[in-house]
Amino acid sequence: MVAPEFRRRGVGSALTLARLEWIWSRASIAHYFANEHNTASIKMHEALGFQLVARFPEIRGVTADDGRSELILFEASR
Repeated sequence: MVAPEFRRRGVGSALTLARLEWIWSRASIAHYFANEHNTASIKMHEALGFQLVARFPEIRGVTADDGRSELILFEASR
């Protein structure tokens, strides 16, 4: 998470690109999931090449908003 006072300054993108470089040095596919209402994070990941794979009420026991929202799984490949 990026502190509110630092949002929309590229911090999240920079952190995500660093994470992807780490992943790409070890694998050719990266996964990401988010609460369906986290539009800022979803748009950022889509801009970085992530594509929707599926929607779930829970992923490995994790729910969003106490089960009131779906989790969206995305994938990117190198």
